[in-house]
Amino acid sequence: MTETSANRIERQIIYGKLAALNMHAGERLQRISRSPLIAENRMFAAAVLTPGLELAHQIQFEPEHLYALRASVRHAFDVFAYDIAEGDVIVTADPYGGGTKGQALTMAVPVFVDGELTMFPAIRAQLADLGGEIPGGYNPVAFELWQESVRITPVKLFAGGKLQRDVFRFLTSNSRTPDWLGADLEAMHSCCREAQRSLLELIKQYGDGKVRQSVASMIAYTNAEALRALPGKGASHEGRAEWTFEEAQGTVRVHGKREGGRFVFDFAGSSEQGDNPFNCTAETAKACAVAAALADRLDELPLNDGLLEAFRFEMPAGSVVAPEFPAATALGGSVTGHAVAAAVTDALGGGGKRAQDRGGNADAAYPAVHGNGPWAMLYAPIGSPKVVPLRVDPGFPSSPGGWGPSGLYGSGRLASAEEMETGYGFRLERRERTDDRGGGMDVRLRILEGEWEFKVFSPDKSALTVRAATESDGSRPQVLKSGDLLEFRYAGPNTSGKNGGEADGA
Repeated sequence: MTETSANRIERQIIYGKLAALNMHAGERLQRISRSPLIAENRMFAAAVLTPGLELAHQIQFEPEHLYALRASVRHAFDVFAYDIAEGDVIVTADPYGGGTKGQALTMAVPVFVDGELTMFPAIRAQLADLGGEIPGGYNPVAFELWQESVRITPVKLFAGGKLQRDVFRFLTSNSRTPDWLGADLEAMHSCCREAQRSLLELIKQYGDGKVRQSVASMIAYTNAEALRALPGKGASHEGRAEWTFEEAQGTVRVHGKREGGRFVFDFAGSSEQGDNPFNCTAETAKACAVAAALADRLDELPLNDGLLEAFRFEMPAGSVVAPEFPAATALGGSVTGHAVAAAVTDALGGGGKRAQDRGGNADAAYPAVHGNGPWAMLYAPIGSPKVVPLRVDPGFPSSPGGWGPSGLYGSGRLASAEEMETGYGFRLERRERTDDRGGGMDVRLRILEGEWEFKVFSPDKSALTVRAATESDGSRPQVLKSGDLLEFRYAGPNTSGKNGGEADGA
């Protein structure tokens, strides 16, 4: 059949509608979720997958979901091979089953037309709490998975359209925030069901064959465009980055080259996995590597199988980028993931070499997307009826070369001064850009009420200071009380160093 402009336009229209219904599912999830991690920090992704478990379209606000959503769904379908039916809803939260960290749960809702599996929706979201030693799962001294969360291998939350109450009770009973978890599961299910209805309407309007053709065409287009943005054959690219965080440290090495229709990243020589929570799963490392490799194109290209399959990865088992069960992984994306991106940026030559590859155009310099910043987790004292952990992250490190967060930092919304005070009891006394540290950001929060235990996560000890209002010697308090201060210092675009600078990405 001869290809015509009308055929191409129709496929673009169909794919546009598919993308729109998926984006609507994500926007709706953000509006109706109870957890601030989803509603405010936008720590989720929504996707549509094909019957062949290819990624048709995905939206995300954190790079870590790039490969993990598809990988988690594929693992779940392998577990339930020949046992998936109309009305089933499958959930999983397993770092060693395609995931990244235990608190991130993936939900898939298979869709059938005339008894055959067709396009179906899936959502992956960071939940407030799924067990573990410390609420919220961010345990800075964890050395195994169970210190961070319950390991939820694939289970059916609904079977044939009927809620499996024993599974629902199991999930909510293993959370310190059962009401929040239950509400977020219902929100995820509701949004998947709405996407399911929209997909069935789209298929009814155009036919299953045309919808699949539109997806296949966009996957092929995305694959070609992704490869076009990468270095060609013949060149070999090597890079490395080191990270240091409190008492732990590591090295990421990467060798990149073009082989056939894919760009290969080989992480041989990277540090072995450690007895700490800074190991990142293979899916986390893949996402961070691709975010760095396509730094200047990732926002332009559709997120689908064409982009994912433009790359191949070789990761030594038992390394910091491919740890073996049951290593802890909750902080891998916040630390080692940035080192992965830094190593890839180093391997591909940074601004100078990239600009040469593109004809010396300085505006086309290869940007760095790594650079994390300080944050803290606050917990109500043991025995308090309030058990929901609070992530305090009131600013962001600026990306090199511009004003705004680095690509790996996520897309959470900064809470306003009014929200901080009325919602959490914190007074935002300062949040401004500073010139003395390369255009960074300084934020000062004062505790107005209540008591909080806390854990500090900072790539640089000087980047987050906790000051007690009643202590004259400047010592850090054990518990935050009224009048105490939290002072955050985020790196600027012209800063080199551990707090978000280009130099090491840690």
